Amino acid sequence: MIVKTFRIVAGLNDALRTLFFTTLIFRTGTMAYPFLAAYLLLSGGFDKAQVGTAVACFGVGALAADLAASVLLGRIGARTVMLGGLLLNAAVLAVTPLLHQLPWIITAVVVWGFAYEVVTPASYSATIDGSAPAERKVAFSCYRLAINVGMAIGPIAGGLIFAVSPRAMFWANAACVLAAAGYLALRTKSSGTAARPARATERAAAGVRPLRDHTRFWTIFGLSLPIQLAYSLPSVFASTYVIVGLGMPGYWAGIIFTVNALGIVLFEVPLNAAMTRWANLPTLLLGYGLAGAGFLLMGLSGSGPALVLATVVWTAGEIVVFPGLLHYVSGLAPSGDAADRNMSLYSTGVNVAFIVAPQLALLLSGPGHPGAPWAVAGAAVCVAWLLLIAARRSPYTWHTAEPRTTQEPSTEEEPCKSAI
Repeated sequence: MIVKTFRIVAGLNDALRTLFFTTLIFRTGTMAYPFLAAYLLLSGGFDKAQVGTAVACFGVGALAADLAASVLLGRIGARTVMLGGLLLNAAVLAVTPLLHQLPWIITAVVVWGFAYEVVTPASYSATIDGSAPAERKVAFSCYRLAINVGMAIGPIAGGLIFAVSPRAMFWANAACVLAAAGYLALRTKSSGTAARPARATERAAAGVRPLRDHTRFWTIFGLSLPIQLAYSLPSVFASTYVIVGLGMPGYWAGIIFTVNALGIVLFEVPLNAAMTRWANLPTLLLGYGLAGAGFLLMGLSGSGPALVLATVVWTAGEIVVFPGLLHYVSGLAPSGDAADRNMSLYSTGVNVAFIVAPQLALLLSGPGHPGAPWAVAGAAVCVAWLLLIAARRSPYTWHTAEPRTTQEPSTEEEPCKSAI
């Protein structure tokens, strides 16, 4: 599987390969945020409530970025937005360790969240520009692979640096972000703005979008929220559930994270390459079904092996459902600006879920029912699975892609080689 994944990544066109390595370098620099709360508590002068407020402000900045991204992408393009976000990110990281008053720290964290998150919708836009519709599912899988590998490395490196010098961790993070910006600037210097004139032509030709274009998007946006909330649980609740709720040794939480990470790294890209000819509906139904079953099993598990089995099931769902959702949302609007707007709003849903999930998990869990958050998440995903089937019955709630012609090149062996 590793060899096949490597071959698929190596077969990406220049634009997508540049995005892959830019994302990998950028996400490898995710060192400071996981340790932000610990840094503020150890720096002295702040209580837990103040630290919690400061950390939550990162999400506020991220939401602002998602809401502003479509306007920025329409005016200055994905490359400029990415470079601006990376440079602003690095600048904030360099300054944050020098701040000591809470208002200034909160301001820095809001700007940091904005700069960090604005890169995501710009990356979605670059993926759409750099791939044909038939290749897009694999392209999004490769993008997610870069994120997952980078964010597996970054916190480990951040922990090691934090143990030596907490301030140095911020500056190491800034250096990685600058390296990502430099790589992107050098690799796209001659062709980074080529997509903008085409976007202007698309806007002129698109005219006013019909009502069903909007209703289709908001249908899938609503149906994606249970998935976003469910998959926010592992990162914010798994350790608490295993150690506090079930009273099991902490290493079982580590095993859950390891199984999930290995599954994504080893299988996501090859599996989506094999499923490239699948239509959107069966792809999403499979992903939602596996997710719902996996999270229900998590809520019912009372032993380590049962938790691992449940993790395998919901990891399989994650591998299928997220590239499937991105592929479907990206195809709802052929117009460049409309596609940017859809992807930016989709990112908003991701961030809302990540902010809400910890509060819901703590509210639902208790001494007599520690697995309730998992069960509720699984049940919500199963309801969304049923609503997907119902949604496909109307053109106002479901978009059916045009069937692929026999003349289209196969993407199973060498995906994403089309030029921009």
